[in-house]
Amino acid sequence: MTYVVTVARASVGAAVFALVALAALHILKPEIRPSSTMISQYALGRHGWLMSLCFAAFAAASACLFVALLADVPTLLGRVGVAFLLTSAVGLGMAARFSMDPVSTPPERMSFSGRMHGVSFLIGVPSQILAVLLLSLALGARHLPTAALLFGLTAAIWLSLAVMITIMLMVGPGKEPNPDGPERFLGVPNRLFMVSFAAWLIAAAWPLVR
Repeated sequence: MTYVVTVARASVGAAVFALVALAALHILKPEIRPSSTMISQYALGRHGWLMSLCFAAFAAASACLFVALLADVPTLLGRVGVAFLLTSAVGLGMAARFSMDPVSTPPERMSFSGRMHGVSFLIGVPSQILAVLLLSLALGARHLPTAALLFGLTAAIWLSLAVMITIMLMVGPGKEPNPDGPERFLGVPNRLFMVSFAAWLIAAAWPLVR
């Protein structure tokens, strides 16, 4: 179907744009240390609009892939997977709309935007990891040429999230920032998570593009 090819191409294009925008922010905002900061911090201050655009591109890529796969995964597993892909698009769209507060902001002084950004994380991230797992299983059962790549990227996504959560638990809420503590590595799994997710979107859409 022509529309499937169109939305699959749109998904690939949006995912590539998200990666380019994220890479550009590392150049435009050199004062932010990639190894120790979450990518959401790029939305604060100058060039913050580009981080919002990056999240919007991730949301668009997820939504377009949802449309492309909707008629292509008839199994229950696939249907649940595309449902989570749609909710991940919602979470990423919310992250684009609502920027986080500075990390030093006390919980009681968080803005509405900062609180909603936290909600976007709670909606988007669980949806992302479940979508890639379920859809990789559903698409892998069809022995697509990209199946091995999808499973490898899914493993990278899950592993990076596990490392990220481990670091967050080690730091803990209410503790004083420690530049020599484990939080100095938080930015690495965070970036690996998003880059792997973008690559997964491209790999999942690619068989539908041709």
